[in-house]
Order: sequence, then structure tokens, then C-alpha cells
Amino acid sequence: MTGWASHLAPAGIADGPEPLGTRLRAFHRWQAGRWPRLARALEALDRTETRDVQLGSRAVTLQWNPGRVASTTARVDEVSLRARPCFLCPDNLPVEEFGIPFGNGLLLLANPAPIMPLHLVAAHRSHSPQRLEPVLDDAIALAAATEGQLTVFYNGPRCGASAPDHIHLQAVAAGLLPDERRLVDGPGERTGRLLERTADLEVWSERGSSRVLSVLRGSADGLARGLRVAMAALDEAVGGQEEPPVNLLLSARGDRVTALFYPRGAHRPRCYAAEGADRCLISPGALDMAGLVITVRRRDYDGVDGDRLAEIFAETSLAPAATGAYERILERRLADG
Repeated sequence: MTGWASHLAPAGIADGPEPLGTRLRAFHRWQAGRWPRLARALEALDRTETRDVQLGSRAVTLQWNPGRVASTTARVDEVSLRARPCFLCPDNLPVEEFGIPFGNGLLLLANPAPIMPLHLVAAHRSHSPQRLEPVLDDAIALAAATEGQLTVFYNGPRCGASAPDHIHLQAVAAGLLPDERRLVDGPGERTGRLLERTADLEVWSERGSSRVLSVLRGSADGLARGLRVAMAALDEAVGGQEEPPVNLLLSARGDRVTALFYPRGAHRPRCYAAEGADRCLISPGALDMAGLVITVRRRDYDGVDGDRLAEIFAETSLAPAATGAYERILERRLADG
């Protein structure tokens, strides 16, 4: 039993006057130089391929990344989770894996199955079920502290998290996701319906490309309030679960943080469990919902078209009837303050 102490990066690795995002990049390079598994994964990432698929008026990017097969095919039922050691607990981490403390109990680690060259996991020191509320303030703080260098994201326990038994966030280099380029770094048009505009929070709804999305932008405090209201509204609309199903991305520009909040439907699309030629191993998480769809099999990467992607997103996004209820409740709760 070693605990977290043996996995803290040595002093000086991520210290210094540089911005946090710059220091985390340096830490990631240091970690790759001392952890062969991570170095091999980054080398394999150079061999991944991408292509764009048109989905209505917007393009979605497919990534062929066989290194993500364990995450995509992870069994997340309770029996399977109990049968395997938690790979985010300190006693099960490789001896070469180190992390940087952040916030209220998080440790920033390099992801050994990266989707992008800079891909971190923020694991909580407590082994408790995946939930957003305990790490929401830290998620916003991490996005703000990296000053636009990193995008922080959260996968709900039935919305792409391959470790739903251990609370965690993830982060990747900012500005690379289609929805992020359009809604965070774009020219600023509001293509959806405005729900709230105050000095510290703006909220609008988006629909299109078979996905449902709420966009929230504001100060750290305003955004925290808005996201808690959005979670409460989604819970009222769908109910019946310990946490309403959602994917969330957070990225800062200047003194404002933008949240892309994706209410979810099914955990996985029907094609995931289909037989034979109809099977397609796409299991959407936050990055997929934001327009970077991960495929782990070559046949899926080559064969998926706009019609198949529309089906996948329609099945894994909040259903139309529930979407209407959620947006009405959200607007009312925002107005009530």
C-alpha cells in the first residue's frame, strides 16, 4: 500500500513562474520521458488518421485511434467494475506514473491512452463514484487557470466514462474540437435561442447535427451557478438517476469561461451492440459530442458516413420531447435566479 505520496511528481517539475498550462505541458513531456507506456502511446498517436464527415451544415471529424480500444469497449456494469482493480487508485498506478496536485483533492496525471498529444486525467484522491458536483468548482478553476491552453471535460458515469467508479475529469489541448472552434473561438454568432443574459452569465440553447447543447459563458462564479441550475433542470426533466446524464467541456478565454453542456440520451447507440456488419464500435463521450468522434476499428473509420453519425448522435443525445422540457425548465429556473 503506497498511497498517493509515492506518485507525486518531484518538486520543481511543474513549479515556476510560467502559466499553469505551460507548466503542465512541461510536466507531460517529463512524464513521457520516464514512462515507456506513455511514450509508446504518443508515438502511436502520430499514426492516427482523421477525416471530416458532413453532418447537416456542420463537419464532424472522425479519428481512427486503435489505442483507445480499451476505453471504448470498457465494461462499466457494476459486476465488471467490482471484478477489476480501479486503475485510478494509487495502489494500482504504474510505478512510473506521477501527478501534480490541483484544487480540492485532484491529481493531474498523463493519460496513457491519449486522444490528443496533450491529454491529462484529473483523478480525485478519493475512490468514490463519478459525479460532477464534487469537482465542478475545480473543473472551472482548472480551465480558468490554464488560460485557454487546456479544455477540461467531464464524462458522466453512463456518458463515456470508462472509470465510473472513480471520480475524475480530463483535459486536452484547447481549440481543437469542432464545436469549440465554432462556439468558443468563433466569431461569436448565437445560432440558438438566448435563455439568459446577465453581467456574469450568458446562456443559450443550440440544436443541430442531431445533438442537443446548452452553451454557458461567464465569470467563474456565474458559470458555476449556471451549471448547477442546468444540472437541476436536466434532473427535473429526466429524473430517476443519481446524476442526470451529461457531458461537459470547459475552456477559458480571457476572464470568461465557456461551458458546452450536452444533455445525454442512451449511453451507447444501438449499433454498438449490433451483430455482424451492422456493428459499429462508437461509444460517445464529451469529445465525440463536441465533434471529434473516436473510432478504434479501421472498418468503422472507413465506413461511417453522415447518416450513421446522425443516428448515433440522435440516439445518444437527449430525446426531442425531453429536450423541450429541459429547456423550458432551464429558462424558468434561470429567470427565478
